[in-house]
Amino acid sequence: MKRYLYIAAGAMIGAVLRLSISLFSSYAGLPFFTGTFIVNMIGAFAAGYVTCRIIEAGSLRKDFLITGLLGSFTTFSMLSYEQYMLLAIGDYVMFTVYAAINLMSGLTLAALGWKIAERRNR
Repeated sequence: MKRYLYIAAGAMIGAVLRLSISLFSSYAGLPFFTGTFIVNMIGAFAAGYVTCRIIEAGSLRKDFLITGLLGSFTTFSMLSYEQYMLLAIGDYVMFTVYAAINLMSGLTLAALGWKIAERRNR
């Protein structure tokens, strides 16, 4: 039961942070997909970093941060929906660019987070 409470607490914080960033990017007049891109890139870096720093499986800290906070903060479903919307409006170039940038940036930032944490572990 304790594990579920840690995950729920992290998820609550992650969801509020995600909404805040999405609202900010919307109010700033940025393209509709900007908030998702920002949270997914922060999340990719943080997941790489946290996973390397907290190796032990079943750790309550890892459950709170990875499954709870980052799980609700980042969103693959919204990324997929936004890519579909770009296709639906016929913006094939932006769809291709957005998909490629998300994949490449996400992988790069996850690896960077891991490498930085790895150096701190020494």
